[in-house]
Amino acid sequence: MWDALAAGVDRLTLAGWLQIISSIGAVAAAIAGASAARAARGAARTAARQLPELQKQVEISAAQSKAADEQVTLAQEVLKAATAAVREAARARTDERAPLVVALFEAPQWPPLIDATRDRMPYGNEPRLLDQRSAGRAETASPAHLFARDGARAQLMWFQTRGVLINEGTTTARVRLDEGAQFVGATAAKRERLLRPGEVAPFEWGAGHTIAEWAVAREKPDPPNPLGACFLTITVFDSFEHGVFDHIHVVMSGRPIVPVDDTFDEVRLASREAEAEMEVTVFPTRRTYRSDGVRRDPLPWDGTYAAWWRANGRRTPSPMAPSN
Repeated sequence: MWDALAAGVDRLTLAGWLQIISSIGAVAAAIAGASAARAARGAARTAARQLPELQKQVEISAAQSKAADEQVTLAQEVLKAATAAVREAARARTDERAPLVVALFEAPQWPPLIDATRDRMPYGNEPRLLDQRSAGRAETASPAHLFARDGARAQLMWFQTRGVLINEGTTTARVRLDEGAQFVGATAAKRERLLRPGEVAPFEWGAGHTIAEWAVAREKPDPPNPLGACFLTITVFDSFEHGVFDHIHVVMSGRPIVPVDDTFDEVRLASREAEAEMEVTVFPTRRTYRSDGVRRDPLPWDGTYAAWWRANGRRTPSPMAPSN
């Protein structure tokens, strides 16, 4: 047999040898492919066994991350609550030594006054309504005087009211009045003074609108019309570095001008004070702590007249915080 095999080998040509070698390579490749396939199936089985464990590890990591986020949120809430508690405690200590000023007002003086030389409220360096020079030019308004629509409605009709400031606190307050108001009997500083504990300071306030504006307030009351209202802010503050400043906001409002007939072509002053519906409203005091810095809160009357101001583009400026 070996002799026959050797004789067959001797008879092989180059092409035969190449065919044999190619066949041997194909068999080797097939064996290698089978081995690789078996290895891949083994790796797949191993991965399939490891996948639940990997998923479990991912879930554990996600839970730990969530718990860490919750701890951070809780720590932030605790810090916020602690900060608020410290702030409230500081405010309580500040309130104990802060002045407490209240304002009381009389009803607006009736009848009002008319200044034919003015067509608006004074501003800048012009004499205020309560100035002696202004008071000398004003005349008492009368229901007998009629004002035509195209007539002398540009004249200023204004009201004077009196009030008192009382310091019910335990420390001295520094009080500042808006322009248009002044302390009674004051000579030099008519708009600012010190108010000691228990002290009472009388003051007066004069404000108004033109007759035309008062007429519009009566003719067009909806939405609420600020042409029938006058505004005053009283600022109270102390001398402590970490003290307070308070704002007492006041509105004098009404509809003192009435029509002679339904057309409003002619108007006049109301015959009776009750018909004019004049009143003074004092809003609760707004306190700001110096440690909080300057605030720009809406004024208490902003909501009442917001619709009218949006439609007409006019509003009353906000008061500024005082400075020492």
